[in-house]
Amino acid sequence: MFFKKKKVMFDKVAKFNYELDTNERLKEELKQLALCRNDITRTEYLSRILSLFGKEGLELTLKEFDMLLLLRTKTDQALLERNE
Repeated sequence: MFFKKKKVMFDKVAKFNYELDTNERLKEELKQLALCRNDITRTEYLSRILSLFGKEGLELTLKEFDMLLLLRTKTDQALLERNE
């Protein structure tokens, strides 16, 4: 049985990073959600995160969200290493 790998396209990567870096309303809502983390389930927490991005026009699956976070982390690490 073969499984097709799902790719995250450049436009989603760019939009995700742009929103995280520049969207003050999204930043504030994510911060407020983080403060509630201990009061809700993991599933509800992740669902709310995806919903917040959806409100900003970026529909993501959980797998895409995980890939985007990993890519952002790896990019940050590479940039930090280059600056050292």
